[in-house]
Amino acid sequence: MPFRFSQVAVQALDPAMRLIEDLRSAPVRGRDTEFRLAQQNMLAYTFDTSVPGWGPPGLNGMPFLDVARQPVVNAKEEGRLLYGPDFAVKGNAIAKVTGDIYEVLTTAILWETAAHWNTYMCGGSWPTSPRYGRPSVAPSPRRQVAVLNLPRKYDWVRLLVKEAQQEIGDIRAKLAGRNLTMPTSTPDIAIVVLPDEARDDDTWRTPLRNLAHPGQRVLAQAHRRVQGRIEPGEIILAMALKSSLRSDRLYQPLYEANVMQFLLEGHLNAPRVEFEVHALTAEGTGAEKIYQAASIHSAGTDKAHRAVRELYKPANATQIVQRFLQFLNDRMALVPDVATPSSRRSPLPSQPSLFR
Repeated sequence: MPFRFSQVAVQALDPAMRLIEDLRSAPVRGRDTEFRLAQQNMLAYTFDTSVPGWGPPGLNGMPFLDVARQPVVNAKEEGRLLYGPDFAVKGNAIAKVTGDIYEVLTTAILWETAAHWNTYMCGGSWPTSPRYGRPSVAPSPRRQVAVLNLPRKYDWVRLLVKEAQQEIGDIRAKLAGRNLTMPTSTPDIAIVVLPDEARDDDTWRTPLRNLAHPGQRVLAQAHRRVQGRIEPGEIILAMALKSSLRSDRLYQPLYEANVMQFLLEGHLNAPRVEFEVHALTAEGTGAEKIYQAASIHSAGTDKAHRAVRELYKPANATQIVQRFLQFLNDRMALVPDVATPSSRRSPLPSQPSLFR
């Protein structure tokens, strides 16, 4: 299918693969929705031949805001073609689906990058097209990483090994005795160092190539492959993704970052846990200044650091790939290429961040 809307291509689609679901004859209880945006089909149609950043130059270099919005543009065009003046979708539905698409797209770009990185770390070749600089660290299977798109309402603590979960459970139990809680909402994406028992799994070295339904399922289910296996020191980067930042929601990622760093760094002796906020638009929110706030856990120490290390607004998919590769080069250089007695508990030394 073409990246942009094609009347010929849409009319040839199996009805089950259409971008718009007609609910007029099957209304949703308690809602007045007549047409629903079929998000998975929209992604499969728009990105059926490549993943941005690892596709043709025009797609890789296109403004990322336009890339993320194209599936909705295609769906609207299909709706007008098939349903004429009857077709309408609400603005809040468009905003939600755009945000979800942005999240899946970013995950897919990082996944493709990690798959090529992991292949190289295991002695494989580095792709020549698109042309990105090969990793600067020495190849080692111990330097493989996983890109995890975490589900809504998922508790990231479930990723951790049983002992770490128990320690966090003990903290929560003590708080509960005083009628207090410490909820842990989840970041949208977590980057982890692959644990020993997952390094031979070819899944982590297999590119998606496109965002057809099988590839989307890989992204949605990947966290299950390492759930309960991650040591505290193996979570190296967390990301909160927002298609647009609103002034009244700026502090949600700040809370998520502080709790994660308090538990992992402060109580489980993990090295710096980097946390980022990614947004397509953030104008007029003052977010850059707000995200200069120190991590509360570190504020009273000589290793004080930001809770949110950066507010990142992607220019294009190529930049996302290059930026992630630079992060991996810097961070994975800290991972020894051979096992040491303490490396399983924390593969990264506890030390100041390479970043802010």
